[in-house]
Amino acid sequence: MIGSISEVLPQEASIALADQSQYLLYRPSQKIDLGIHPGEPVKHGSIAEQTLLEKKKVAHFVPAHLFGVPYFGLGTPLYDEQNQLIGALTIIVPPERTQGLPDLGPRTEYVVGQADNRFVPVHESEIAFFSSREGATYMHTQTEVLKVRQTLQSLEMTLPSHQFFRCHRAFLVNIGWIREIMRDFHSTFLLTMKDGAQSKIPVSQKYASAFRTMLDF
Repeated sequence: MIGSISEVLPQEASIALADQSQYLLYRPSQKIDLGIHPGEPVKHGSIAEQTLLEKKKVAHFVPAHLFGVPYFGLGTPLYDEQNQLIGALTIIVPPERTQGLPDLGPRTEYVVGQADNRFVPVHESEIAFFSSREGATYMHTQTEVLKVRQTLQSLEMTLPSHQFFRCHRAFLVNIGWIREIMRDFHSTFLLTMKDGAQSKIPVSQKYASAFRTMLDF
């Protein structure tokens, strides 16, 4: 099956096959290799894990801190004859090489936030950043702070990677809403945002290198 699938994919694509707990097979390409070994547990935050949890097709960018290199992945769940979930197949390509992959259909560009008894759909372009504290996630706009049901990790996987960047374990920022970047003694960089509060957001050491690479400075 893997050989047949390889023939219809871009040459840059790697393929991983997992059951519900571990990788069973991995075929790297010459362009991208995540270093997966059969028998390893499915990694937390990976495309394979999300596919198994959501039991549906998923496709998004995964940052470098998970496998050491960034990649774009497409996962599809696998079922047996009794329609029971038995695993996941993941197609892995370099972030810039997504042509030739299947289209999963339209994706909503809105995130719904809640304040008291109000539910507010907010377009991605109007979101300054997301924050996480005490087990809850909040969406920050120009004038409001709204609670959202998603975790930062799920938002990072869903939102466009060229626009939203995970700069800290507690923050996911919209690049277009950064007013300025300052060097900071405690976190390597400190971001001043364009929201009404001119929020200050740290870039932790874990994400600093990828942040500089993304913005090329």
